[in-house]
Amino acid sequence: MTITAFPINADSGAPSYSSQAFRQALAALISPGATGLAVQPGSRPGAGLDTSVSGTTVSVSPGVAVVQGGSSNTQGPYVLSCDAVVTKTLAAANATNARVDLVYARIRDTDADATGARDGDVILLTGTPAASPIAPTPTDATFVILATISVPKSGGGNPVVSTATRPYTAAAGGLTVGQVAPPAPYLGQLWDSGDGTRRWDGTRWRYLVLEPKVTQQISEPPYAAAADFVLFTSAAWPPLTFTVPPSGSVWVSVSGSLQNTASLTSTAWMSWAATGGYTEAAGNQNALACAGSRVYATRRVLRTGLTPGVRVTLTPAWAASAIGTPLTDTRIDSGQLMVEPIA
Repeated sequence: MTITAFPINADSGAPSYSSQAFRQALAALISPGATGLAVQPGSRPGAGLDTSVSGTTVSVSPGVAVVQGGSSNTQGPYVLSCDAVVTKTLAAANATNARVDLVYARIRDTDADATGARDGDVILLTGTPAASPIAPTPTDATFVILATISVPKSGGGNPVVSTATRPYTAAAGGLTVGQVAPPAPYLGQLWDSGDGTRRWDGTRWRYLVLEPKVTQQISEPPYAAAADFVLFTSAAWPPLTFTVPPSGSVWVSVSGSLQNTASLTSTAWMSWAATGGYTEAAGNQNALACAGSRVYATRRVLRTGLTPGVRVTLTPAWAASAIGTPLTDTRIDSGQLMVEPIA
């Protein structure tokens, strides 16, 4: 066991500090990782270490990143800095299948990993062509991902850079950004995933504020004939797409003005249909209706048990049991469809 107080001036050569002791002290300033001396690795938020592709040249811009040592629990974090553009050459595309290449920052420290090297570098690791390609896994112990590059088969188009798997570091107690969640969240930690800010409650990430999504009716349905739940065209009433929150629950409301006085029993309806990660048909269970009259109203329904993170599209729908004179006897207008995610 070694307990280090850092920094203290030396007296007769003591105390003295190794690079590992310095790294361990640095860990106190960075958002924590899975163990007591580990940190949350990643690029610094904002510009830096950005990957681009032009022809067969891969370029990584100057920048800095925090790289967690991967050889032992006491190794601590390294800081990698790059003060000029790094260029790599993309391997030729495969004639049959696409592949995914990996761009990452690497640290080698022979005192920790016995590699015989003491350096940092940016590496382009070529993936394996396949019908469903995946990014390769580095054999290096200490690294952090910067980007992936999807390389289509020969003649299939241009390579595409993605930062979906790129983590970002944060100061201790600071907000984490990006699509990759903090690997070892602590109670109260904040993460902005790009679609809202979330807080770790000890069990799951919960959004602090979830903005409702709304779509407004632009024009009325054609009223050509009586119809049983017909979807509006996107020109008449655009669909609405949302991401299911971690709670798996949302409120859905449909509002508007309905009239059908073609007869005392004629009905008119506003509804919606769900497609994508959750499906539900337009129907009585989610509709607003009138019979032989005119109403202005809202129907709000709760949907629970949805799969968190999936995308769902709601498309407005209408129905009428009979068609009278449009806009005089029969009208379906002023519609609004709204989704309120529950944190």
